[in-house]
Amino acid sequence: MKDIQKLLVPKAFKFDTGLVTKSNPEIYNVSYDLWTLTITLGFDDVNGPVYVIFKNVIGFRVLDEGDLLEFWNDDVRVPGWIWKIESGGWFELEKLRTGFLTQHHKESHDEFLVSGMNDCVSIIAESEPVILRSE
Repeated sequence: MKDIQKLLVPKAFKFDTGLVTKSNPEIYNVSYDLWTLTITLGFDDVNGPVYVIFKNVIGFRVLDEGDLLEFWNDDVRVPGWIWKIESGGWFELEKLRTGFLTQHHKESHDEFLVSGMNDCVSIIAESEPVILRSE
């Protein structure tokens, strides 16, 4: 089990959202309709909701931030509220299962983590997210 934990040490990078904020978001809503995953966020210092939209989603999960402690140590934690996970994340964990067929697909898959104050959303998708602010 300890060897698996070493394999799963996350390597994360800040994803540039173009949104200037000093606060961490609250995740208000997660909506999926087979084509699009939309995550609605609220920030203390941003007027109105912010939408993070993913297309071509392979999978997503919502977890309490306390269940993702490996991301919060100083060696892993990067600035920002959405991170691109290069290794050691949910995709790597799923690859340990022989039944996880996506690992054998030739299409590229990216993993992202949206970090909220209480919940976090892990996303495996074939494209990067689009960030939209309400008008």
